[in-house]
Amino acid sequence: MVKLLVGSSLVGILLVLLGVNRGFDLSDEGLYVLLADPVQDNVAGVFNYDLFFKLFYKIFGHAFSLFELRLIRLLSYFAGAWALAEFWKYLKAESRLRPEIFFLALLGLLAGYAFLPPTLSYNSLTVVLVCFWLRSVSQRVQGYDTNLCLGLIVALFIYVKVSFALLIGPMTFVFVWKKGTFRDMLIAFVPLVLTELIFLAVLGENASLRLTEGIPQNSLRPGYQFGQMLKSIAVGALWMLISAVLFYFVGYLKKAERDHNKMLSVLAVLTISGIVYITHITEEWNHTLMVFTAGFLGFCFGASKRPPEINISWILLLLILPFIIHFGSNVYWLRIGIHYWIFWVLAFLLCFENLKRETSILVSGLSLLLVFNGLWWHPFGQERPLWTAKYPWSLKGKGTVQLDGELIESLSKLEQALEMDTSKSILAIYRNPGIVWLIGRQVPRSPGIWDKRQLEDGVMDKPEKIIFNDVQTLPAAWKFRYRMDLGVFQGDSLSLLWD
Repeated sequence: MVKLLVGSSLVGILLVLLGVNRGFDLSDEGLYVLLADPVQDNVAGVFNYDLFFKLFYKIFGHAFSLFELRLIRLLSYFAGAWALAEFWKYLKAESRLRPEIFFLALLGLLAGYAFLPPTLSYNSLTVVLVCFWLRSVSQRVQGYDTNLCLGLIVALFIYVKVSFALLIGPMTFVFVWKKGTFRDMLIAFVPLVLTELIFLAVLGENASLRLTEGIPQNSLRPGYQFGQMLKSIAVGALWMLISAVLFYFVGYLKKAERDHNKMLSVLAVLTISGIVYITHITEEWNHTLMVFTAGFLGFCFGASKRPPEINISWILLLLILPFIIHFGSNVYWLRIGIHYWIFWVLAFLLCFENLKRETSILVSGLSLLLVFNGLWWHPFGQERPLWTAKYPWSLKGKGTVQLDGELIESLSKLEQALEMDTSKSILAIYRNPGIVWLIGRQVPRSPGIWDKRQLEDGVMDKPEKIIFNDVQTLPAAWKFRYRMDLGVFQGDSLSLLWD
């Protein structure tokens, strides 16, 4: 079993490394790489981990390349897998870390490559931080070092995904207080206070200053209304619950050896297949795994003849974590849920450790399929496979990346059109910041402008020229005389507009 997990992990890592310098996503990945660009503005930012990149650049003078950012994400998954293996060790009160749990956790985390580009992102950072949070809260002895570690994790959540921090932060500090004293809780606040003071002293800004402006602005955007975000989670949870309950009864009847179990099994399979079809709203099929995993969990709980040996509260926590982590995201839960699949895998193993061999086989195969599809066959949701990205493009002092010929042709055309423009930034709207980064420039004020409301709140005056994605209209007062079509990428048409 360990050999299978090690072999599968090596294949998954190889799939990632072979593509680490190929392809590029102009939308989400453009946002991620601009957040890592030390000279990129992030006014009223809600994702503020760019402050760490700015501080690193201020001290060491190094700006991270695309290759480095993708490699850091892969390495962070190794760290997350170690943290989850430690979490397992603490729960089971074992003296040694189990290698099979480490590699199983690594494969589960690698499944996150199935959705969105492979660059370091707030999604991948959040998942890894949750792994370390689980490790810390599961320790039986909570000392000063553990409290400081929990405080640091909550502080990092504030920079990476503040919406999740607002949920997990109070829970964590109450946990520290109950395990220790009020002084222990104060100690847990030290990392946040310290990092905020360092950023303010060195950079002249910090997360607190940005969020006072960014949260009110962001909450006015259509996809970020509080009710809309809760609805996204509730819809995903409802479908998962239906799948789990259906198969729970199938498992229960199997345990009871009822005659009509076969009929119910067929009905359950048809129903869950219908759920997969109904909830398929994009070109991706990753949600299929989440739906069937929920059903499989329900079946095993129903068929089980004895309760889990582990404390049920840990299992419930692992089951609901994917919904809590999602809070604050405007992406449909079923699309992004694959990032959190590992927590359900661990919940299942805690209940049914006797099925570890079968679980290892399934996770190994499914993880490799997800990595191959997400990185190579349909990278970043694009129709063209990654192996068509074979032409080198210079990243202006930050190495090279291999792109497909059509994108390179458009980038060359764009560079020629902007040859006489000496400004370091150009406004790119909507959902296309990556094209600006690829030509060595930045976006004014914000690393990513996704919709018209965000544009109107952040940019007051009409610019001389913009890169425009016509998924939404321009502000009424913005009129341009000239237009250069740049091509269609990921289904969106990009143009350069100017007077």
